[in-house]
Amino acid sequence: MNKSIFIVGPTCAGKNDYAYELSKNLNIEIINADSIQVYKQLRILSNRPTDKELKIVPHHLYGHINNQEYSVNHWINDVKETLQNIYNRNKIPAFVGGTGFYIQSLIEGLSEMPSISQQFKQEAENLFFKKGPDHCLELLSKYYQEHIFPKDRQRLINRLAFCLEYNDIMENHYSKKTPITPNPLVIQVVKPKRDLYELAETRFHKMIEAGALDEVKSLHESKKISKTLYKAHGLPELLACIRNKMSLEDAIFDGIQNTKRYIKRQFTWWNNQKFSQLNLRINYKKSFPKDSIENISIYLNQ
Repeated sequence: MNKSIFIVGPTCAGKNDYAYELSKNLNIEIINADSIQVYKQLRILSNRPTDKELKIVPHHLYGHINNQEYSVNHWINDVKETLQNIYNRNKIPAFVGGTGFYIQSLIEGLSEMPSISQQFKQEAENLFFKKGPDHCLELLSKYYQEHIFPKDRQRLINRLAFCLEYNDIMENHYSKKTPITPNPLVIQVVKPKRDLYELAETRFHKMIEAGALDEVKSLHESKKISKTLYKAHGLPELLACIRNKMSLEDAIFDGIQNTKRYIKRQFTWWNNQKFSQLNLRINYKKSFPKDSIENISIYLNQ
């Protein structure tokens, strides 16, 4: 059976550093599992691997997407091809990232269902933004018996679009899930929450010094930014600065605060997830935990 390793955890936990140390002992190739690092426009702001780091070990699915919509389905399709190539080279794929939905979907699989056409997606969005969430919930109440939390905007819009197009609910079309990477080894890299906050603040300032604002200015000139790319931490705040709606000082402050809030949500989410029966939890600081290799070797040799 082909084996795979997942190196996961919250932002600033040290996932990449752990993977690079791991590559000194195991013949791995890294696959990106971060939904923003797939975009080529935000190398600095998304903290993509540097040129120096890219030479340490082969990297895949970093910066390969232009400013366009890119869903978990797109990512999984790209992963399938990448995985097979890595296995053909007799290497070990190591997924590195913190986008939980990507990782969960790969390990547990996604249900296949009819796609929603752009026409009905746009109709649902127009209803949401012009008539509000309460109106959308009223329309959905004709199809759903349970309450849909109105603040979950994307879930609400997607379900409304599906109902409008198929006159039925999504759940009636869910098919059996097929895992793409069954029984992987999931390594959760963690640090104390306070340390993560401090690292996030330091990283944000370093990204600004490295040219993140110029990077965002170039993106702003493209006029249209994809919805998935717009979720990049710090991007809305720096765009507000470029549009003279916020000072750079305030943009940096808000960007840091929103990143910390995201880390808090990630911290809680990862602590409550267990996709695999084979899990390691690593508090990775400066020294590489030597027992990692022993535990990973046991998994690989099973």
